[in-house]
Formats: sequence, C-alpha cells, structure tokens
Amino acid sequence: MTKVGEMMKSRLVATGVASTALAFAATLPMAGPASAATPSGVCGDGYTVRASSPLGEGNNAKVYLLRNGNRACVVTFKVGGSVGNSVSIGAWVHPKGGSLVGDSGRYAEYAGPVKVTSSCVNWGGNYSEYSYKDTPC
Repeated sequence: MTKVGEMMKSRLVATGVASTALAFAATLPMAGPASAATPSGVCGDGYTVRASSPLGEGNNAKVYLLRNGNRACVVTFKVGGSVGNSVSIGAWVHPKGGSLVGDSGRYAEYAGPVKVTSSCVNWGGNYSEYSYKDTPC
C-alpha cells in the first residue's frame, strides 16, 4: 500500500472511532443542573417562604426566611452565574431571648439551613461583603 493509501486508511479508522464515540455519547442521558435544591426543599416539609432579600451587585445571592408554625429556617442561595463560585456566603437566625445560630463558608450553592423555634426571630445572610439583616425582635 502506498503512503497516501495508508494515510487515507488511518483517517477512515480514526473517523470511524470518533463517529462511534459520538454516537455512544449521544445515547447517554444529558446531565441536568448540578442541584435542584430550593429553600423549601432544604428547610424541609411544611416550611414556606415568608420573606427574602437579594444580596450583592446584580443579585448574586438571595437570603430567605421560611416558617413552619413556630419554627423558623434561614437559607442563603447563590443565584445564576454565582452558583459554584468560591465566594463566601452565610445565613443566620437569632430567636428572641435565645442564641444566634449561623452557617457560613465557601459553599457552591447555599448556606444553611439554620433553624430555631421562636415566634419572633432576627435573621439575615451575606454574600461576600454584602449583607442583609431584618431585626423585628
């Protein structure tokens, strides 16, 4: 076989292998979002969002207060392009007459949940140097 013939044969084999790999890859299920976590899902059954506030320039994150009867839950979620970055986020809740409970770190998606039992809570969260707090108690 001539060098040109060998080169054409090599290209055909390589093309065939690549085509087979692409065909196999097309049969694999597509990966969905990294997580389908929601504030209600993270806090648990019966919790509903009562208040929220955006954090950061361009709404990089959002802090949520959820309630289930006398129980309160706070979570801070990264939003859009912020999901997965290494920026620190946090969530905290402080029941009237009790001790502050918080969670913070360089989480990919959310901080919390932090939960307390109290009819009145101060709560908030942060994304990088941006913070929000609500102090009705």
